[in-house]
Amino acid sequence: MSKASMDNQRVKNQITEGLFSLLRKKSFSEITVTDIVKEASVARASYYRNFQNKEEIIEAAMDSLRDELMADILYDDDEHIFNQENARAGFEKALTCCLVKKSDLLTLYHNGFGSLIQQTFNRYIMEFAGNMPANSVERYKLYFISGAVTNVLIEWLNEGAKEPPREIAALCVSYFTGGILY
Repeated sequence: MSKASMDNQRVKNQITEGLFSLLRKKSFSEITVTDIVKEASVARASYYRNFQNKEEIIEAAMDSLRDELMADILYDDDEHIFNQENARAGFEKALTCCLVKKSDLLTLYHNGFGSLIQQTFNRYIMEFAGNMPANSVERYKLYFISGAVTNVLIEWLNEGAKEPPREIAALCVSYFTGGILY
């Protein structure tokens, strides 16, 4: 990566961190571009070179999370994506990744961006396992899994993430494999 690219990424990170820092203090609607560039210690021109509006900052952060979730996925055998061990490993990886971003995710959630978090997980599940025809009724399985995982994730983070990701992932898989209904 060139020095210019590295500098640009550093500025993007500063802007993103600045917005999230402000979101911990006040609501999204109260935050101005002036607030963000001041908090991030960047020039206004740097802001507009990278983002058209503050919503783009959050979208970029969610795209980055999805990219991290997709990194190192090694399932080339589509028939076994949803076997118990692969599902558990996938959930554990997602929970571990989100635990690192706990503060930012909860900040977004508490500022009314829960649907954006849900969309990120929908995209992750669709890219991870969405090899079924778009008109197949089976596609709803992917949304069911995504919704369940997102809700468990948010509650787990809200409760302080006391249990290890492996335990929560195993619990989720047990629910999907017959343990949820008595």
